[in-house]
Amino acid sequence: MSTFIQWCQTSALSAAIRSNKWTYPSIEILHIAGLVLVFGSILILNLRIFGWTLQRTPLPEVARGLAPLTLAGLFAQAISGPLLFTASAVRFSESGPFRVKLVLLVLALIYHYAVHRPLILKSEESSPQVRSSAVASLITWVGVVLAGLGIELLAA
Repeated sequence: MSTFIQWCQTSALSAAIRSNKWTYPSIEILHIAGLVLVFGSILILNLRIFGWTLQRTPLPEVARGLAPLTLAGLFAQAISGPLLFTASAVRFSESGPFRVKLVLLVLALIYHYAVHRPLILKSEESSPQVRSSAVASLITWVGVVLAGLGIELLAA
């Protein structure tokens, strides 16, 4: 076990999170709410690309309108994720799905902000390139969600 993992697991913060029966579930609720905001806003954007919702609203306008929700969700997850990890550092560090989730999360964020979002903001309408980008976006984000579910399923 690495020194960092051991430090997280034995820290006062970790003990405080584990000591109250409502603290960990409350942090988990924040994490799930953040996931709903991130995944939900990106899903709506991608559904717009395929013409399945908000058809009368220009694509860049939808992207700009949903951006605050995506960022709020990322903020909630950036706060809650490390707290959840700290409370159960050993369990998470030994979890294959957790490692997969982190890799997919990094890939999804890089793809979203370096490729997908810039492409959408300069597109007036959905093109084959934009639709392909939406498929790639959905695959990476669904992977993040499934890996996150895998953490809990394998821990049970």
